[in-house]
Amino acid sequence: MMPVETKQDLKIAVLSQLGTGKAHAIPGKLLAQRLNQRDTRHIRLAIIELIEQGYPIIGDSAQGYFIAENHEEVKECLKRLKYGYGRMLYRHYKYLRIAGNKKFSGQLKLI
Repeated sequence: MMPVETKQDLKIAVLSQLGTGKAHAIPGKLLAQRLNQRDTRHIRLAIIELIEQGYPIIGDSAQGYFIAENHEEVKECLKRLKYGYGRMLYRHYKYLRIAGNKKFSGQLKLI
């Protein structure tokens, strides 16, 4: 594989490695190895940009990354994000706000 020199090169390389459908998911660490990346950080950032550009890329913690094969795979992922990860983020926000207000005597004026 050619060396990845720019963000655009990395996005193209990521797309070339992703399969379509959950059955063709590739773990992030394996994707990093194939693209000669030390870790998955830049790959995750490239995937976020690709999603923003309209590619329906799904990241499944159990299986890896893949391009959605159908609308059902997208819906399943959105549900998991909304009710799993979204709930966890809200709890973190809520308890951090409470802890911050205790520590700093209500000085935090957060939304």
